[in-house]
Amino acid sequence: MKKGAFVILLAALVIGAGASADTLSLRSGQKVQGTFLEGDENEVKFLGADGQFKVYPVPSVSGITFAAPPPPPPPAPAAAPPPKPTSATVLAGTLLYVRMIDSLDTSKTKAGDLFTASLDSDLVGNGIVVARRGASIRGKVTKSENAGRVVGKSELQLELTSIVINGTAHTISTSGFQRKGASSGASSAKKTAGGAGLGAIIGGISGNAGKGAAIGATSGLALSMATKGEPIRVPSETLLEFALAQPTTLPVSK
Repeated sequence: MKKGAFVILLAALVIGAGASADTLSLRSGQKVQGTFLEGDENEVKFLGADGQFKVYPVPSVSGITFAAPPPPPPPAPAAAPPPKPTSATVLAGTLLYVRMIDSLDTSKTKAGDLFTASLDSDLVGNGIVVARRGASIRGKVTKSENAGRVVGKSELQLELTSIVINGTAHTISTSGFQRKGASSGASSAKKTAGGAGLGAIIGGISGNAGKGAAIGATSGLALSMATKGEPIRVPSETLLEFALAQPTTLPVSK
């Protein structure tokens, strides 16, 4: 049998697929299960299910049914994205910019008073936003002093105590914000000296230098007491800067 005729025969012998193994059908009616290896115009080489290698003359073969190829393996499931972190640590020294909601005034504010503000920029820890701009901030006045009538400076110290994330307040500790006013002592001294000079003139006119000095001292004191040091005022919407005092683990803003 010529090669071309064998190819036609081989195509005719392939009658279907779907079995679990190749099936060699012989003209005698026998069916052999196994694996088709190769063939030419003279013979078909077949590996039987018993593991025996056999050669069949082409004229004795009536057909070959090839087993269906195994289905491709299912695609591997896509790797699940890593779980989103639920918390992050904000390093000490991280700056917090807050915008005041309440207003403060050393002429009215006392140490221990509380105030509210809002976060003016996102707070980030480990590259993750833990609190977003607008988060509510709570703070405390740690020192509030108004300048004295004669000498002294107004002074205001603040610290942040908590930040609200996902509806829950979390404790934080920050370095204190501090502001000092100009001293009232220098201007008081000048005004007191002016009063003393005025007293000396009065004493000279009255002919009693001692009395004039006493009048001058009284006039100077009255003038300095009438002029207080300026209070420190922090209006609402003022932008303040604080620094985190220690590393703090906070939940991640949802």
